[in-house]
Amino acid sequence: MIANLGYGSLVITLIVSIYAIIAAVYGERKNLYKFVESARLALLLTFPLITITVISIIVLLINQNYEVQYVYNVTSSTMPLYLKITALWGGQAGSLVFWAWLMAAFGTAVTLRRWDRDLDLLPWVIIVTSVTLAFFLLLIIAFENPFVRFWTTPSGGELVAMFAPAGSQLINPFDGRGLNPLLRHPGMIIHPPMLYLGFVSFVIPYAFGMAALITGRKDDRWIRLTRRWTLVAWMFLSIGLILGSRWAYD
Repeated sequence: MIANLGYGSLVITLIVSIYAIIAAVYGERKNLYKFVESARLALLLTFPLITITVISIIVLLINQNYEVQYVYNVTSSTMPLYLKITALWGGQAGSLVFWAWLMAAFGTAVTLRRWDRDLDLLPWVIIVTSVTLAFFLLLIIAFENPFVRFWTTPSGGELVAMFAPAGSQLINPFDGRGLNPLLRHPGMIIHPPMLYLGFVSFVIPYAFGMAALITGRKDDRWIRLTRRWTLVAWMFLSIGLILGSRWAYD
């Protein structure tokens, strides 16, 4: 049930982000601000939606639902609680979800600012941010779905899939493989999130830069608007690198 909820929320987030792209393009082309505003609200909606996905994964990790392949691969009964929670970014599928969640958070934050002086940039900032978010969501759903499960088919075979043929039964292993030993360290709590925050927050300066190019702006206002975002991104990256260098000695 929880796996289905998390997966469904992931799919809905992708649909909403695609809608934001279409509405922003249409509103900008037809000069209809109501569609741009609708796109902005759609981008705002992506954060709470993907938050449901993140919470679903964490619940599955804590409850040791080993029938979920991702949980089986990154947790075990011997791991402490903090490592079970941080296992969210202990594997590729979970890391991509965490990455997309942070991107939705930054997209939400930037669309909440006052846009009175920069309405010409707004639709393109929404479009670039939403396209980037949609790319990662599509990558997760198509190739790195963290909710696929182990099944026994009616014919007696075993299957790893999100959904299985009628009559299939879930396989619930006794225990999981657990995290890579190199990742079983308190540094897992803060080092990866700091790096992810640094990398992902650069999507905002990138979106503004693309918007300025597309609209033909030749002034430096977009640079001044994104200066704080850039400094924050560099701060997170610097913290992440310092923490990582300390972890490396252990």
